[in-house]
Amino acid sequence: MSEGRPKTYLDAEGIACTACTAHVMFCRSRNPQVAACGFERYNLECHECGARLAGIIDPYDDELLLSELEG
Repeated sequence: MSEGRPKTYLDAEGIACTACTAHVMFCRSRNPQVAACGFERYNLECHECGARLAGIIDPYDDELLLSELEG
């Protein structure tokens, strides 16, 4: 993907919810939140089961690493 092109829904990818394996659409932000440790972080919600998901981008391979939030 070209860095100068705006991100659109077509740039989104389906990722599996860690709770129910439903597909959740994800697209990296041009202005992401950055955690104190320097990782790009995201908060998502599964529209099938309602699970709250948190993820960071692995700087090694640019993949989203997801976990389910408790509560």
